[in-house]
Order: sequence, then C-alpha cells, then structure tokens
Amino acid sequence: MDAVLEAIGREAIELRRQLHRHPELSEQEHATMELLAQKLGSLGIPCTRGVADTGLTGLIEGGFEGPTVGLRADIDALPIQEENADLPFRSQVPGVMHACGHDIHTAILWGTAAALSKMRGDLHGRVKLLFQPAEESIGGAERMIRAGVLESPHVDCLLGLHADPALPVGQIGVKYGKMYAASDMLTLKVYGRSCHGAHPSDGVDAILIAAQILNAVQTVVSRNVSPTDSAVCSFGTIRGGNVRNQIADYVELTGIIRTLDPDTRLFARQRVRAICEQTASMLGGRAELIVEPSYSPLINDDRMVDLVRDTAAGILGGENVVVEKDPSLGVEDFAYFAAARPACFFHLGCGDDSHPEGRILHSCHFRADERCIPLGIQLQVANVLRALKTTL
Repeated sequence: MDAVLEAIGREAIELRRQLHRHPELSEQEHATMELLAQKLGSLGIPCTRGVADTGLTGLIEGGFEGPTVGLRADIDALPIQEENADLPFRSQVPGVMHACGHDIHTAILWGTAAALSKMRGDLHGRVKLLFQPAEESIGGAERMIRAGVLESPHVDCLLGLHADPALPVGQIGVKYGKMYAASDMLTLKVYGRSCHGAHPSDGVDAILIAAQILNAVQTVVSRNVSPTDSAVCSFGTIRGGNVRNQIADYVELTGIIRTLDPDTRLFARQRVRAICEQTASMLGGRAELIVEPSYSPLINDDRMVDLVRDTAAGILGGENVVVEKDPSLGVEDFAYFAAARPACFFHLGCGDDSHPEGRILHSCHFRADERCIPLGIQLQVANVLRALKTTL
C-alpha cells in the first residue's frame, strides 16, 4: 500500500496545483465542482453535484456494515491578487487566490478518497466525502447540512483539517474543546444633525458620537468580560461626512464581536448595543446597531481528538503532535459540522521554511510545503480506518 499511497500523493499534488492555478471565489466554484466530480468518477465513486449550489458529495460504500465517517474539505478561494511571481502554478485568475490552503484541503480529501476506494471491499462502514463551498463567505457548511449531507446515510462522526503554515511539515496541532470563536457581524448607524462646521452648536456631530462610541465599546472587553474569558469587539470600517466644513449627520461603522462562551456572546451583544444607543442619546443623537449572528464556535469532541492524536502519534511520533492550549478568536465554519456530530478539526503543518514571508494565511505571498499533502492523506486514511472501528 505504501507504493499506492506514494502514487496517489503525487497525483494529489498535481490536483492541488491545478486548483491553485484556477481558483474560484465562494459561490462560484462551478469548474472546481466539475473537476472534482470527474476525479471521483474516475475512482468509481458516485457523487452528487450542486449540493448547496456549488458543493459536491461522494460516498464510498464498504464491503461490510458499519458506521459512516464524514470527511470535509472547503473548496473556495479568496479575493486576493497572488504576488508569488516565481511560482510555476501561481493563480491565473486576476484578483483571486488560494491563500488559505483550501486547494491543499481539497487535494488531501481527494487523495484520501482515492486510497480508501482501493480498499473499499474491506471497509466496515462508509465514508462520506464533503467538498464544501463558501467557507470564506456565507458559511457553506451550514447550507450543506440544511441540504441533508449528514443523512442518507446517517453520518456518525466527522473529520476536517486546515493547513497551518505556523507548523512545520511533519507536525499536527490538536485542540480539545473550544478551538475557534463564534462571530457576530455589526453594522452601526449613527444619526446626528448637519450644520456648518463653523457653528457646531447648531447641529449634532455624528462623527463625534461615533468616536465616543468607539472608545466606549472597548470597555466591554477590558471591564465587563472576565479576564479569564475571551472576547474581541473590533470595528473595521467607518464612513461619514461629505465635506470638511460641514458637521456630519450620519456615520456608518461595521465590525465584529468574537467570543468563545455562549453566555459571553449574548452579554457582549447586549452590552455593545446599550453603549451605542445610550452614548448617542447622551450626545443628542441616535444610534442603531444591527447584529447579524455569523459562525458558531468550533468545539471539538474529546473522543475524536483522542482518535486523531493517537493516530498521528503512531505515524509522526508523539513529539510531533502539538496539543494546543489556547483557542483562536478566528472563525471556521466546520463549527456547524462539529455542532451536529462528534468531530475533530485539526491543524496540519505546511510551513515552507524557504519562503518565510509566505507563512501567513490570507496573504498574497502565502506558500505551503507540498510535502504536507501526501502526509495529510496518510493521516486521514488512518483516521478513517480507526474511526470505522470505534463506537462513538
């Protein structure tokens, strides 16, 4: 099987390069979906196109009854112009780039499917392949679940991974419990009253109100959330005013709240809203805060983490399995899968020491050491085989 895995690894690397040359944004992954359907078809794996519009599922039926293990990879790219001019397979699509490793995830999932398809007669159970669209935008995982991907057959547990340039090839990172944060998107509308800038007492300055709100909301994290908990409230855009000598009557800000605990999430929303509304009222204006709940927190199942950790220790050595202590306040929509079934999401080392400037996700210079791809396949195959023998 080693020679087979080696050949599959080489083909998976070529698939990754093809995907990297032709990236597609969220909800536009039509060509990616078709390519993957063809690749699965060549393996004799039946698949369903158009799941959640541009996603794809496949099913490997084992020769014996048993549980169903789900494997997920996200397939969308980012609106980033690649600046790796010397990369032979750099993006050929202006302004679009696989800068978050989704091409790597997809290649690993295909390679895992290729390896498992060769041993399907010996499998006790099934493997469901989830090629998920729109991770970077609207939460394609939630849409896939609504489309029924965790049923017919019923998926018993799930595995996912993310390429991590902070770790070298040959290491993985696992996290028990809370791994990524919940996210709420904020739109703040501040209303004042316009007047000439030379006579500010005739109006209500929406820019001044916005400035006071920006300062005040930081007290939510520094003074209202326990130091042993985690929260972030950040505003990333602010737009207001038309001319330099006019008091602005309207300012709009957009931002985020990130939290790890459900109670803290609810409290932070309420507290930020109260600060915005009451600060504006105190200064003679009015504020309207729109909160759009986004991704849920990603919480790993301890038993599934044990499974991945033990498998990786046997392949990589225990010293190369990093148990991560602190969760990230980033977000990851695998959270929806992890909320629906016992699941483990882990980090796969892909750091490229020859290009240190590329060891940052969502960077126009992002690069990965492709040796992580065959290693990721080997790990996922072993994880699946172990999961099919485990009652969760």
